[in-house]
Amino acid sequence: MSCGSPLGDLFYLADSLLERGDNNRWRVTSDATFSARRTPPDGLRARLYQMYGEGQISEEVFTALRMLVDRGQLRPADLAVHLARAPHRSARHDDPVAANALRGIRSRLAQLAQARAASEKVLADLEARLLDIDQRVADKEQAAREIIERDEESARQRLAERAELGLSRDRLAAQVQALRTDLSRLEDLRVQLEAKSIELEVVQARSRLNEEMLK
Repeated sequence: MSCGSPLGDLFYLADSLLERGDNNRWRVTSDATFSARRTPPDGLRARLYQMYGEGQISEEVFTALRMLVDRGQLRPADLAVHLARAPHRSARHDDPVAANALRGIRSRLAQLAQARAASEKVLADLEARLLDIDQRVADKEQAAREIIERDEESARQRLAERAELGLSRDRLAAQVQALRTDLSRLEDLRVQLEAKSIELEVVQARSRLNEEMLK
């Protein structure tokens, strides 16, 4: 997946990971679904993420234009207009291009932190349910062992119930693993975004220092 710039790629991946299901809950996905989400976007979307990643447009402008892309209402001419309005890099401190990129990174980091907190709560709930099911499975098996000699039919019923619980557990365990995988990807993305943030802060600091030295 490539949106034309390293930071644009990270923003695109962040948006993919931050997609939610109903009721603003974290959407647990399989590897196949995740891979499908990483399919390279169309040309306009790729260019939009590139401009945002390079700090040529603010987050407000990016959000508005992305909505138009999603609706199929964004034209190449619209991007050209915003590109013409984009600030040019300069040696002056508080470079608006770097400042825009930094704001975008900080916004994404805040969103990722919120998503992580919500997802960890969901994960804890799922793991608690797994423990409950495990206990119920064990209880069904123990009950079957205790009554099999005097009531074989009831014992078979308990074992059938145990099997049904086992299937439910397997499905839930798969969801837990998928969520853990997504959380791991989210953490990797957080580290990359923080590294980019530090790079931009260093660039700004050196720019300010050079300006002071030239006075």
